[in-house]
Amino acid sequence: MNKTIPIIAVTLALLFSTGLAYATSHNTSMFSDATRYADSNAYKNANYSFSIQPPLNWIILHNLPANMSGNAIVVFSNNDKTQYATFGIYHRHITQNVIDQINSHSDNDILATIDQELTSPSIDSKTKMYGGVVDRFNDGVRVTANSVTQYTMDNSTSFSENIFYYLNNGNQYTLALTSNPAGIDKNAQFFEDSANTFLVTQTNPVPEFPIALIILASGMFSIILIFRARGFAGMIDRT
Repeated sequence: MNKTIPIIAVTLALLFSTGLAYATSHNTSMFSDATRYADSNAYKNANYSFSIQPPLNWIILHNLPANMSGNAIVVFSNNDKTQYATFGIYHRHITQNVIDQINSHSDNDILATIDQELTSPSIDSKTKMYGGVVDRFNDGVRVTANSVTQYTMDNSTSFSENIFYYLNNGNQYTLALTSNPAGIDKNAQFFEDSANTFLVTQTNPVPEFPIALIILASGMFSIILIFRARGFAGMIDRT
């Protein structure tokens, strides 16, 4: 999986110029396949009503500063200095207006808005979104978005994969992987395998603390909220 800038440019052109959003509609719950892991999931969070099987041998990072964790519910790390990666899980409540906007706009609109947010200008980095997938389910919409960030200070690069769960019951969960280039293939596979076990079991989780990291998107449906996985990228490229 060579995620080079030329490939990114071609993918973006195909994704946002030809009208192909790679979307799929499913007549099931987005968690229907994950129910089989309900008893075996190693990490369970009663306050936020979810469970997940973290990647094997990944550890929980404790007592992270807010600027590194982004107030994540939990952050896992592979603890590998040569192929370092982190995996954070976030939650926030979303209003009915957000749900209505997501359900009423096209898949291309959703991807284009996420692309706009992920690639917004920054003085210390430049981000390109190189892929996105929208899946619609009976209980909400799941969006997967991949991006690459290059840092101007040292010309280093990191890759991110975010999975957004917009639930019709008013909850949003975000799973966010950030990895250095050397380990992106392996870490992305671990992340996706773990995400397949992610299971939300209740409708009204109670937050332990406010989550302020998810950004209010601008444009045609500016009320759609998405997360920018930038905090971990800086930590990774400076490790």
